[in-house]
Amino acid sequence: MNKHKIVMMATLIAIGMFTAISGQNITIAQSNQTPTPSTQNTLSDSDRQFVTQAAEGGLAEVELGQLASQKAVKNEVKKFGQHMVQEHTQANNELKQLAAQKGVTLPTQLNEEHSKVRADLSKLSGAAFDQAYMNQMVKDHVKTVSLFQSEAEQGQDQDLKAWATKTLPTLQEHLQSARSLSGQPTGNAK
Repeated sequence: MNKHKIVMMATLIAIGMFTAISGQNITIAQSNQTPTPSTQNTLSDSDRQFVTQAAEGGLAEVELGQLASQKAVKNEVKKFGQHMVQEHTQANNELKQLAAQKGVTLPTQLNEEHSKVRADLSKLSGAAFDQAYMNQMVKDHVKTVSLFQSEAEQGQDQDLKAWATKTLPTLQEHLQSARSLSGQPTGNAK
């Protein structure tokens, strides 16, 4: 009987050791695998920063566009504001879906900088509002085009890189239109 217990114990120990060793090998093998898109939710700091900045800018374009559609005197400026609401809402929704896939929480309110811009624009009226709004649109879109160009060229996440590349021409058109309406030279939309 003792011999039978010893054989059983040796068998259990051998199975335990095999399982432990196999588990280590599996863990090592899994850690060396390239993550698949469905499990890859970690973004580089630069990609994460792009998502946040793109979301902040998109929120601002929608809110400022709504303000322009209410306060602008020139019909072209009103239409531009409405266009910003429509196109940036669409882009924001696309970004929201991408961010959810990547596990990133987007801001839902204007940041401090854009809140100040909105407050300053709210105090203006007439031609002064129109000019200040269009100047702000040039400034914002220069910054946004640069942000999207950088992501399109240097982004590490392929989905974000593709979205930035797809969205960039629209942003460049916005910049060109904003420059034209503000009286600034349209030149190169980059």
